[in-house]
Amino acid sequence: MLATTLLVAALIGSPVMPRALVPVTSPAIALTATPSAFNPQATARASETAIVVVASVAGTLSVDVVTEAGPVYANLVPAKPVTAGSTTTVKWDGAEAVDGSYGIQVTLVDPAGVTSQALTSVAVDSTAPVVRLATLGSGQTAVGPVAINATAKDVTPLTRITLTVESQLGATLGTVKVPVSRDGQGASFDWNLRLRKRLLQPGVYHLRLTGVDGVGNVGESEPRLLRVDRAVKNNLIYSLREAGPAVGLAFDDCVSEQAWLSIIKSFRVAKAHTTFFCNGVHVRSNPTAARATLAGGHTIGSHTWAHPELPSLSASAQISQLKGDKEIWWRVAKASPMPFFRPPYGLRNATTDFAAGSEGFAYSVLWDVDPSDYLNPPPAVLVDKVTQHARAGSIVVLHVSANTAAAVPALIRALRGRGLEPQSLDEMFGVAAYLAPRNR
Repeated sequence: MLATTLLVAALIGSPVMPRALVPVTSPAIALTATPSAFNPQATARASETAIVVVASVAGTLSVDVVTEAGPVYANLVPAKPVTAGSTTTVKWDGAEAVDGSYGIQVTLVDPAGVTSQALTSVAVDSTAPVVRLATLGSGQTAVGPVAINATAKDVTPLTRITLTVESQLGATLGTVKVPVSRDGQGASFDWNLRLRKRLLQPGVYHLRLTGVDGVGNVGESEPRLLRVDRAVKNNLIYSLREAGPAVGLAFDDCVSEQAWLSIIKSFRVAKAHTTFFCNGVHVRSNPTAARATLAGGHTIGSHTWAHPELPSLSASAQISQLKGDKEIWWRVAKASPMPFFRPPYGLRNATTDFAAGSEGFAYSVLWDVDPSDYLNPPPAVLVDKVTQHARAGSIVVLHVSANTAAAVPALIRALRGRGLEPQSLDEMFGVAAYLAPRNR
């Protein structure tokens, strides 16, 4: 009791409150402020704090809001008489108050002139927390785990942090609940690269953190790139019937930048997406078109570095062809052709399948419709060949050439006329393309 009396006396005798708004109690005053942190710009109960004062003795009561520096910011209750046991309730909406810590100071002067004070702190927080996700080293990892380190700066501690994992095209694949540090100012944990209890397939991913503070403000970190690269089981795909009334038009080679950009434009106009299986040498020669492909939301896959007949090469040579293609996409666009691979000419053997799996390609994508567009048939003939044979879930092999590019707008219209929607492999596979089977 003596320590409390001395502290109260010091507060009364000084016009400046202590910088740290340390709560002060008094036997004459019971003081609560609920909530102890609020957002003035929010709605309902979260937009203000209610101060309840119970006086155990009669006297004259006043309630003030003080800043950390000491001066009175606002007077909530002018001096008014109160009776013993009375309750005074007042609300403070924090209007025009800058974010920070404030003190609710109650002063009670009894009939004998004895002054008692009580102080409790309240935080005003209308600003989204600043959340930062630390860099992930070189941006490359193996199976995992990956160290996730986050910091947050805010008036009120964070109550929830969520890690969102997106594909390189920005599609949300899933979220991970992140354990918040004890002080609510960050997080640190080792993530096992699993979403929905399934391991991420190799590829490039965008990671970002979302932090929610104690009054509901939400802040997001800048995205970070994560490059996952490990061996997987390679699966051969000719079509994808489970994709419903979708058709995958997949363009190979990417020799002509003009035709490449023309195809991208046609799909943009049609508000649709497609897939490009480019050779690394053409990605290197046409970086603008390569980046435009990803910016347009289109899927990319590997077509090797230089379009050889893979079965004629050794295992190490086949692996080298895939490595080169992966690295040029990373260098040019910070992207990855994984998990999709298409062998040149559709030629493959057991060694090809091994090489593709060892380099992280979960899917070797062939086709069930081949209109032989490399023979440059008239656009109308090309469109007719595709539409005659395409079915729900079909994958069509095409090439980036001027003749094929000219046929694309009519081809999209013709497919839609038959109730089929052109889609990229990302759209046809959905999340399944990036999450390994559950038993892995």
